[in-house]
Amino acid sequence: MSKSRKKKPTGEEQKPTGGEVKPAAEVKRTVRRIAFRQRHRSTMATPFVWPPVALPLSALFATQGTAVGMMCAAATCALPVVRAVRARRNIGAAAFGTGWMLTAAAAGPFGSVAAAGVAGWLWFSAKHWRKHRRLPLPGTVGKLAVEPPVVVEQVELDPEVKRILRLFEERLAAKGKALENMTLTTPKRIPAGHRAEIHAVPGEKTTKDIMAAAEKVASAYRTSTQLAVLEPVPYRDNSRAMFTLLEADTLAKVRTFEELQPRIMADGRAHIGYYYDLEPAHWAFFTKSGGMRHGILVGDSEAGKSRSVETLIGLAHLSDKIATVLCDPQGGSMPDWNGNTHRCALGDDDSMAELLMWHWVMRRRVQFLARIPWMDEDGDERNGKTHLVPGDPDTGGMTGVFFVLEEAPELLQHDEHGKQAVAKLASGSKTWRKGGGGILLVAQDPNMTELGGSVTLRAQLRKNACALRTQTPGAAYQMGMPHDPSLIPPTFEDGSLTQGLAYLNGIDRRAALMRWLYTQKPKYIARQPAAGRIDDLTMGWIEEYQAAKKAGKKPTQVGGRDDEQRSTAGDVKGAILDVLGANGGSAMDLADLMKAVLQRGIVAPPSEINAQLKRLLTEGRVWTAKNHGEDMFFLGEHMLEKLGVR
Repeated sequence: MSKSRKKKPTGEEQKPTGGEVKPAAEVKRTVRRIAFRQRHRSTMATPFVWPPVALPLSALFATQGTAVGMMCAAATCALPVVRAVRARRNIGAAAFGTGWMLTAAAAGPFGSVAAAGVAGWLWFSAKHWRKHRRLPLPGTVGKLAVEPPVVVEQVELDPEVKRILRLFEERLAAKGKALENMTLTTPKRIPAGHRAEIHAVPGEKTTKDIMAAAEKVASAYRTSTQLAVLEPVPYRDNSRAMFTLLEADTLAKVRTFEELQPRIMADGRAHIGYYYDLEPAHWAFFTKSGGMRHGILVGDSEAGKSRSVETLIGLAHLSDKIATVLCDPQGGSMPDWNGNTHRCALGDDDSMAELLMWHWVMRRRVQFLARIPWMDEDGDERNGKTHLVPGDPDTGGMTGVFFVLEEAPELLQHDEHGKQAVAKLASGSKTWRKGGGGILLVAQDPNMTELGGSVTLRAQLRKNACALRTQTPGAAYQMGMPHDPSLIPPTFEDGSLTQGLAYLNGIDRRAALMRWLYTQKPKYIARQPAAGRIDDLTMGWIEEYQAAKKAGKKPTQVGGRDDEQRSTAGDVKGAILDVLGANGGSAMDLADLMKAVLQRGIVAPPSEINAQLKRLLTEGRVWTAKNHGEDMFFLGEHMLEKLGVR
């Protein structure tokens, strides 16, 4: 072969001439094309097979008699029908052909029968040809299946979005600026303004670096840090931060407790205010997984500290699962609530005495819960609970205790009581939760001097951490917050006070700016009867402590065993059956039943009576019914006869 034959023309590959051997791929492709064309011709000719086969066969079947002919026709059509059904195609044609064959075998393929067969044949043949006449040849499917190029419609950005992006690039992300090389996602519209994310280069900058530039970000947009807000993203990415640019000061509007009527919900949370983006802010009084939760609330004078505490006490006052205890060493911080909580102590000495009493009572409650019998969701008997969830029926509905220490430094720095108060509160912050006690400590600053030098106390109280405007910049670090509450301004742009404006870090898993809901008239809530109460078991321990103190004796050592004096499980069961039997066939509610059982000399806590009642229900010896949604207990006919009542 000469060199001139090896040269290829510019642009596309030279096609082989007739004397050359085609490549193997081209040969295979040609064979497939030929085979496909033959199959295509066979497919297109398939309808022509039916008339020359069906007509003679139907005429032959017609001469065999009606019954025999139809049986033969059915047998002939069985295989095509089965194949059509399995392949899920040509089912209509197969059904028509079978019907025509059966008719022709009975009446003969003549006259109207023959005309109907020809008409059906033409109809189904036309559908068959229309379906198969445009099948692609092998090697062309890929070309036909190529999707047309996607045309992306260019959406015009909102002018405000353009401005936000432009200012970020020019004033913050440019070389040498505060957020150099960082990017801003396209801002999205939210009810209060626009929101986007700031992305740093992973491995070079962190969320903390972005947050540190909060004032420069606000300066770039010629606004305040209350309107240009930075906070960590809700998901775990330490190279990003959420940026919200508000159009107006959303928290300047006063929103009151009376307007919303918030309550402590079944999961222990309560709506206490709004974040800057108008999402609800919550305080967790308790959780089902951990029991009562502690909290710390700090703020300078006229920042709204006492008003915030009033909101929390008001929520607890309106809950049937919480009892409130107010200790005010200063004595005049909350005049509307003095004497209107379940227990109230005013002054240094009384506050210290109340703290010591509750520390002893909480230890008794913890010991009680450690031995309480109960049944889990699987019906298994268990002994002991790790913590109290307020209102737990296994404990007889034992209530949680919301212990508020107002003006805490007055007691924690006291010359006589300070050291002991710090020790008891530090210990209580670790153990009271198990017994159903939640501590709220209120101070002006969270520094160690204010808290008596206890790092443990401050750390344990940060489950609910709220910082209103403070005096010292260190509050941000001490409260575990990325923002500095000392930068909160004293007034809004309209001149109104920023009382209640705070950074909240708690159950919402946000450390963001919010504003509290305040009651217009706290005294109206305080004068209402409390929805909850201190349970009987706890009141018994309080009376025991007070009696020992009055007699000049040391209260009984907590942890001693007094099981020998308690009634046995059999005695409790017997008393329940006796009470229900004495009541005849009438049903009793749980409160009346327990009261009647205790009047029979049974020495057992309400939880034990409740546990034995559940066992009697499981055994079928006691029945239950609903009355206005409340459980009512009674004995069935067989138990009444067994006890000789009827």
